[in-house]
Amino acid sequence: MPREEFQDVLSNLNPAWKAYSDELDRTGQKPRTNPDGDVDLGGVKFADFVVPECPECAAEGHPGSILKLEVIFFGESIPEKVKERSFRMVDESDRLLLVGTTLATFSAFRLVKHALEQNKPVLLLNLGPARTDNLPQVEKIELPSREVLLEACRLLAGSRASEDQTLSRLLTSGEVQPPDLEDRQDSVSSAPR
Repeated sequence: MPREEFQDVLSNLNPAWKAYSDELDRTGQKPRTNPDGDVDLGGVKFADFVVPECPECAAEGHPGSILKLEVIFFGESIPEKVKERSFRMVDESDRLLLVGTTLATFSAFRLVKHALEQNKPVLLLNLGPARTDNLPQVEKIELPSREVLLEACRLLAGSRASEDQTLSRLLTSGEVQPPDLEDRQDSVSSAPR
């Protein structure tokens, strides 16, 4: 299901949430984002939120099944194949870099432990407390990850960071969406070789 269609389904099933979202858009207000990335939605009743039924499941004779995106929510178990791939990636690396995470979930922290058991260097880039704060083997840079990553991109791009319009816009606008395909093709064709 396309994202826009899914959003329409959510809005139709949850008119109070839609009104809340529209009010935020109308006033320009932004909900408070906690350091872990969760958003504080004061005044909204989570118990009233209606999760859409899975249309494919209903068509296959399983009505009442909820539609779930392919994401792992906090507290859920990760699929075994994802877990195995994650461990394999740590095994194949020579070090581990973690960006913008508190490592509150054990599934993420387990990967740190796995790297440390192999005596691999581990570096965490994160603002605020993290689960690894008491592990002396884990080095920590306590700076905003956005600023560090933007500066790293600028350094890696060199003069292209200011010469390439698309890259310059991405590095200065705060946009996280990739450029249109036309913009990318223009950037590639105009890039020095």
